[in-house]
Amino acid sequence: MSDPHSVIVCPACDLLIERKLLPMRRHAHCPRCHQHLYGRYAFRPSQLMALTITGFLLLPSTLFEPLLYLRLAGVNSDANLLKGILMLFGEGELWVASLVLWCAVLAPVGLLLGIFALASGLAKRWHMLAPTLKAVEVFRHWAMLEVYIVSLMVALFKLIDIADVRLGGGLLSLGILMLLNMTLLILFDPAPYWERIPLQNASQELDHDPDQCP
Repeated sequence: MSDPHSVIVCPACDLLIERKLLPMRRHAHCPRCHQHLYGRYAFRPSQLMALTITGFLLLPSTLFEPLLYLRLAGVNSDANLLKGILMLFGEGELWVASLVLWCAVLAPVGLLLGIFALASGLAKRWHMLAPTLKAVEVFRHWAMLEVYIVSLMVALFKLIDIADVRLGGGLLSLGILMLLNMTLLILFDPAPYWERIPLQNASQELDHDPDQCP
């Protein structure tokens, strides 16, 4: 019988694919839909931790620093990420505000926390390896900082004709955080972490089975 861990399922089209060992710095795609499946990179867990810590350091500036400074009809104003979400809630746009909050704040932060917990070993120490991997899989599909930045740039081009617009430091931090999240999505391979789960469960069963021979 073949090793079940050598067969993976494409997350996009559910095609069963045999997992093969790749050369260093190569990645595999689904032959049917070309979805990225996994890669093999020279990054160590300590380097992933460094990237996630950098992301945490960028978060205060991204969330609280102004993205734009506006001067319209003699009135100065600024806008940051959280203020924009609160304004949407205040105007009754609950669905849009919730979607922006999830895709631009909660999912990117959750992705950083999940990869940090996996790379640092905290998830394994707290016996939360499987739930953390599942959470990271959800966050990686919903972290859409690039969509938010594109929509922000579209609004910026529309405002240029009617207002004096200056870019804020929060926009720079947001752009760097977007590139950092994209780098993490490319470099992070969950397969080695999934492979540890059956071994952990087997060892726990041996430890708790009173009829098992020493």
